[in-house]
Amino acid sequence: MARRFMQPPIGLARTTAIIGGMDSRHSATADLPPRLRWAEGGVLLAALAVRGIALADFETTLAAEHPMVDAYTYWQQAQSLFAGRDPFAEGYYQPPAYPWLLSLWGGWFGEMSLTAVRRVQLLLGIVTTGCILQLGRALGMRLGLPWLGVLAGGLFVLSPTPMLFELDVLTPAVTLASSTAGAMAFVRAWQRESAVWAILGGVLVGFACAVHPTYLLAAVAAALAWVVHVRHTPTWWLPALFSLGVAAPLLPTTEHNARQFGVFELVSHNGGLNFYLGNNPNMRETAFLRPGLPFRKLVLEADPASRILPERNAYWWSRARSEAMASPVAALAVLGAKAVWSVNDVEIPRNEDYRCRTAADQPLHWVSRLPGRFGLLFPLALIGAWTLVRRRDETSWTVAIWAALHSPMVLFLVSDRYRVATWPVLVLLGSLGLFVLVRQRQRMAWGWLAAGLLVAWLPIDGRTAMDPAWCRYQEANLQYMGGDRQSAKEGYTAVVAQDGWQDDMGAHYWLGRLAESRKDWPETIEHLDVVLRQFPDHYPTLKARADASYYAGRKDECADHLLRAYRVPGDRTSTGVKLVKLLRRMGRDEEARTLLAADPKLAAHPKLQ
Repeated sequence: MARRFMQPPIGLARTTAIIGGMDSRHSATADLPPRLRWAEGGVLLAALAVRGIALADFETTLAAEHPMVDAYTYWQQAQSLFAGRDPFAEGYYQPPAYPWLLSLWGGWFGEMSLTAVRRVQLLLGIVTTGCILQLGRALGMRLGLPWLGVLAGGLFVLSPTPMLFELDVLTPAVTLASSTAGAMAFVRAWQRESAVWAILGGVLVGFACAVHPTYLLAAVAAALAWVVHVRHTPTWWLPALFSLGVAAPLLPTTEHNARQFGVFELVSHNGGLNFYLGNNPNMRETAFLRPGLPFRKLVLEADPASRILPERNAYWWSRARSEAMASPVAALAVLGAKAVWSVNDVEIPRNEDYRCRTAADQPLHWVSRLPGRFGLLFPLALIGAWTLVRRRDETSWTVAIWAALHSPMVLFLVSDRYRVATWPVLVLLGSLGLFVLVRQRQRMAWGWLAAGLLVAWLPIDGRTAMDPAWCRYQEANLQYMGGDRQSAKEGYTAVVAQDGWQDDMGAHYWLGRLAESRKDWPETIEHLDVVLRQFPDHYPTLKARADASYYAGRKDECADHLLRAYRVPGDRTSTGVKLVKLLRRMGRDEEARTLLAADPKLAAHPKLQ
């Protein structure tokens, strides 16, 4: 970029000096032009208005009443904590910081309220917007672009992805606010050579890591960049204080894991499974496993009945490594595919698919039309990154942090829940890229734009496209949870009528349970058999199938399915008692005696004496 772009206009020289750290004794805010202050205030008001409208529309939907999948798990854990129960007795499968925070909010409000949680998270979205304004202002003043922060904040307000996560009971609202506030403190520490700001920045970033460990790589990148820049100066100790701050929020979970299991694990024990999902020869299958029975079937391969949580985590890490070593070429191909997917405009869901919530017939349909989508921001961000890298000063740290935030999608698995972590940096770099395009019009910038547009809008695997059947399935789930059984039945029936969904385990399972509630035993058996053909040792299905057979008068089938359920790994004593009683009533005493001889615990059960 032309050197003249690097130099601030004369009228902004004093402000640039202050923001850039050449005069750290004063506040830059005092020298802001009034129009800039008004514009920043307007961005915050816009953030409040857009989020308020989105909340009002979302509250009219069933999804507002019934969290699903991970959101459901977080909410159940938070309610347990609020009630004084420990939901983590078996260890931290997921990071515990977010449920703990939800329960803390419940204490403030006097009750566990989903609406209150969403209001707080939308306010955190406004906090994130304010932090982006501040970070953009600091970067813009260094570059002679005082309006950079306003543009970045505006792009964030008009980005649908962060706002949709704020409406859900998921972590991004917290991690975005904590990480951007930590970045602000990081900048202040750098400008003022302040130990207090360095520690505060570290603690805020560390809390983001405790809530979602994918931020760890960004924390390491920030600390290393700072070390490289100040290693021969008197302020070399500031990065150390920042690192100590990062470590502080991670100490409770690290200590708990060491005390409970004798292992060193910073946060939770699900990293191995997530790594395997995105790093195996069948990644295109495992990365798109639907939540529910398909996912449960894979999880059981780690034999949770005989392995404790850290052992299951180690199993998945080991399995991923061994499969990669068995086929290095396939492993590299998987990494390449993820690298391409990670920069594509398509929002690849982890569990939730917000494209269903913003479809044309949904109250939030207007959110999908907001212009701040990844495929438009990414090409501009490439230009911004190229601009900062050429400067070779501390502003280029932004690019390193962007790469660190983006890397979990390539190292683990591609998911919009991971990619949303990059959004603050994405809008900052994207705003800079837009200024470069408009003001400089260099061929290289246009080249980056063309390359970014190509990779962002390149057609990729068809499985990443929105599937109307999946949206209908989610709607049926919500209807079931809301007690509208007839609509749920119609929904699941419509799902299994779609091509590729005829044998869907989840839909048939719930159709079977709905038929069971109507005491329609033949239909119950028909649907549950579809599940068992694909998932032969699913314990709840085997139990339900046995009950249906019993009430349908097919006692032999009932005994057969009870026996299969009894043999599923785990403590199945209660099922064994039921099986032995049935065998005795049917006159199959020899089989009953064989079972009792092989299981002393079952033989000693008082109901069988």
